[in-house]
Amino acid sequence: MSISKELQEKVDLLEKYDNAYYNGTELIDDTSYDLFKDSILRQLPPDHAFLSKVGHIPTSSWSKEGHTIFMGSQNKVSTEEDIKEWVNNIYKELKVKDGDIEFILQHKVDGFSLESKYDKGIISKSVTRGNSLIGENILDNAKMFRYLPNILKIKKDVVTRGEGVLTKEDFNTIQKKSGDIYKNARSAASGISRRYDGSYSKYIRYITYDINASVKTELKKIEVLDELGFKPVKTHLAHNLKEILSLYNNYKNNIRSSIEYDIDGLVLKLNSIDLQEKMGVKNNRPLGQVALKFSSDQAITTLKDISTQVGRTGKITPVGALESVDLMGSTIKKATLHNFAYIESNFIGLGSEVVIERKGDIIPQVVDVLTPGKPYKMPTVCSSCGGPVTYDGVNLWCYNKNCKEKDIARISYWMEVLDIKGFSEKFIEKLWDMNKLKSISDLYTLKPEDFEGMDGIGEKTVKNFFKALEDTSEMYLQKFIVALGIPSCSTSTADILVESYGDWEAIKKVRPMDLAKIPGFASISSSAVCDGINEVSEMADEILKIVKIKQKKQGTLTGKSFCVTGSLATMSRKEFQDIVVDNGGIAKSSVVTGLTYLVTNDTSSGSSKNTKAQKLGVSIINENQFLDMLGKSTKEIKSKKNEENSVPNIKLEYEPLF
Repeated sequence: MSISKELQEKVDLLEKYDNAYYNGTELIDDTSYDLFKDSILRQLPPDHAFLSKVGHIPTSSWSKEGHTIFMGSQNKVSTEEDIKEWVNNIYKELKVKDGDIEFILQHKVDGFSLESKYDKGIISKSVTRGNSLIGENILDNAKMFRYLPNILKIKKDVVTRGEGVLTKEDFNTIQKKSGDIYKNARSAASGISRRYDGSYSKYIRYITYDINASVKTELKKIEVLDELGFKPVKTHLAHNLKEILSLYNNYKNNIRSSIEYDIDGLVLKLNSIDLQEKMGVKNNRPLGQVALKFSSDQAITTLKDISTQVGRTGKITPVGALESVDLMGSTIKKATLHNFAYIESNFIGLGSEVVIERKGDIIPQVVDVLTPGKPYKMPTVCSSCGGPVTYDGVNLWCYNKNCKEKDIARISYWMEVLDIKGFSEKFIEKLWDMNKLKSISDLYTLKPEDFEGMDGIGEKTVKNFFKALEDTSEMYLQKFIVALGIPSCSTSTADILVESYGDWEAIKKVRPMDLAKIPGFASISSSAVCDGINEVSEMADEILKIVKIKQKKQGTLTGKSFCVTGSLATMSRKEFQDIVVDNGGIAKSSVVTGLTYLVTNDTSSGSSKNTKAQKLGVSIINENQFLDMLGKSTKEIKSKKNEENSVPNIKLEYEPLF
């Protein structure tokens, strides 16, 4: 059956994406690809050749090897209704009732597929998926992968299958070392696995899910893989539809984000190998297993216009105006386009068909471009102040010191970090327009009468504002550095700067070559941090004429460092960090070498922080043990918190207006 020219063009585009993917280059994000592909598959006739095609022939210089058996992929479902339909169809085909047979659910690891072969217990080949019949033998690199034994305990011919994957932490490490050259962890793992110099191969982990063992169940395969020294994929047993849906929803809503590597769903299989064989295969896809994709946090829409906004550092970000689209219960009309290099390299223009993504409270963003649009002309002046702009090949910058949007963004960021509440950016803009508030240091010269006659500001808001200002007139150096909003300087970077150099004067003088010698910094990140410090140095000096830096306290936690993961019963994370510092300790934002304690109320959790803490030998304690160190009880902490949260009769430095 023939299809329309427009639909054929989209099929050809899918072929292009597939060919790039199977040869180590990613042109489109995985979820975006699924959205695009699903929209096309629904329009194709059932006998179309594309429906039975899997993979593409690899084109690099790695030697080509055939797979032991066809290396296909699974059908996919992404809603509870689809899962119910699939399970009920299994019951119908096998003539069984709910609860009669067992299922397993496994992580759908977001990596690259690999088949590893052993001759008499010695690894001989590691072959990528390729076109599902022939792949590339990347054995030299695979020998460096973690959890891929080079020699087995048994001298037999063994074939295993799994996914090569990078943990989120290892991906960030590689990005720092390489200069952020990879788009995401999956594309990085795929690209690194095929590098001829073997660079970074030691970071890849081989997570296995299949082996040529003579066993009756999938669970037994997992046991055998574990006994042979592999790292089997996380596997759960389910006895009925209710348990399947419960596991799926728990992963989708809770567990997914805490796993150390990315997963884009779960794989649901019949536990019995015999029953899987009885179900058979159709279009090269097994009917006894299915991929349960997590409901998409992405959608396809059309770009109508492009505007710009100026951030606190002067970086100008392009923002796309979109055809309205519903996503995760919200109507989305705008999304960030990242930077101007992204627009150029993806041929983005008015009329482009784009994929947008929204995760949690993160601002919606364009993550992929399906079709190009009309050419877009880059701005030549700042949209806020009208001043000249500079293009560095990636970003557009406004360096005008009197740029309104830049000033407002810096002030707003300072207030956010220091928890000075009550005023929105629109209110800050009003004060800017009245020449009352042009910089962060101006915050500390405001008087109550400056708010007289302004709509929407009541007595309580003004009182709380000045109380918050008074509370931030002194702060620790680490907090000061973070609140400055130094480009490329995270909370953990601020920790390192304070620990290494001690005071602001010394930090101002640090050179990239000195910073690069500190563990955790590469030459690229060192230069970026130093440039950021230089950029805010003048502003920081002005603030320090008013704000004082508190000396680090000595207390019961002196000499100890703490990181928290998960939620605490008696305090927020910010309150936890403040308590640590106030008692002489060091508050860390991540688990690193030298950390003394990781505080969590789920000490047996398999989260990435817990796992890393165990690996580094960091002590894992719960909230009550932390409070015991302070010599305080839960009741005392809650009582103090309630007292601090009450609204006292605040004494102001200035005479109140109301």
